[in-house]
Amino acid sequence: MKSMTTKLMITAAALAIATGVAAAQQYRADIPFAFRAGTKMMAPGSYSVRVKESGKWIVVSSATSANSAILLTHYQADAPKGAAEQPTLTFACETSRCALATVWTGPSVPAMSFYQPRSGKDDLVSATEIRLVKLNGD
Repeated sequence: MKSMTTKLMITAAALAIATGVAAAQQYRADIPFAFRAGTKMMAPGSYSVRVKESGKWIVVSSATSANSAILLTHYQADAPKGAAEQPTLTFACETSRCALATVWTGPSVPAMSFYQPRSGKDDLVSATEIRLVKLNGD
């Protein structure tokens, strides 16, 4: 009985590791402005973006500090109209602030959209796109 329990635990651990590796995609982006990722303010700089569990959530981490944010996907939508072949981050920018709005990782994959702070009545909102670079090893 003890041998069977040990085998089941080892199998479950191997499956969990394999699922985690298969489900994660990692990208890099250089973002030249401060932005909000969920409720967290992020400084300009180089960031890694890890897509988890087929786009159910992402982790945005600074390459130079311990600053990171976890965002749950609000909904998944079709690829952006006129989208290039390269993966992109799209930010909704107002006069004094930008917030991460969507992450799109390439053709035949839906775009992941995130909750946005409510804009002011007279604020003009524009979209800014930053290209993602897929990191090797995935």
